[in-house]
Amino acid sequence: MIDRNKNWLIESAREGVTIAIPNWNHEFLLPRSISSAIDCLKSLNHHGVPGEVLVVDDGSRDGSLTLLRQLEALHYDDGLRVCAVAKNGGLGAARNHALQQARFRYIAFLDADNELVAENLFQFYRSIKQTESVAVFGNLICLGGKQMRLLSNQSFQLCIFNGNYIDACALFDRVQIMDSRGYQTEQLLHGHDDWELYLHLAALGRRIVFVPMAFGIYYDL
Repeated sequence: MIDRNKNWLIESAREGVTIAIPNWNHEFLLPRSISSAIDCLKSLNHHGVPGEVLVVDDGSRDGSLTLLRQLEALHYDDGLRVCAVAKNGGLGAARNHALQQARFRYIAFLDADNELVAENLFQFYRSIKQTESVAVFGNLICLGGKQMRLLSNQSFQLCIFNGNYIDACALFDRVQIMDSRGYQTEQLLHGHDDWELYLHLAALGRRIVFVPMAFGIYYDL
């Protein structure tokens, strides 16, 4: 859980987008997700929007950190940064760490085994700024099994109490998220920490907006 002074957050938040990738033992899938994130930076830069890719390695025990340091050396000038956490704290804690370390006001969370649709991220950035929302989300193209399907395919109001409808792969206003104290990290919420966050934000009256565009690609592994 995060506790930060809101005025300090507003003053320190720079306009732009941080793409945050929490990682735990996804060595063989990291190149795909990082490549899509770097493509997003190029698309954002084309529209005059600065950004970075921040990978938080959450105490991986495979070869992830060695690979990440190599990729960081190759792509540092492209905006790639790596933060290594010595002890695994779980997905919620890794996302909170990314919220604290991010350099820009808006943050897009991307799981290490998925991808973003690079050419669409600017539209979500424009939407979150125009609506002053805490979060904007879109379709996720789900690949795996025998057919392709869409996740998060409509506004969440009719679905949010039935299950974890909105994926964590979305764009957030970091100032509002940290003002709401971020992700809960209790073990009781394992696997549902993003659902708890959306319920908490809705209960606080924060605005959550659906944009009918593809945000990312979700691999059902």
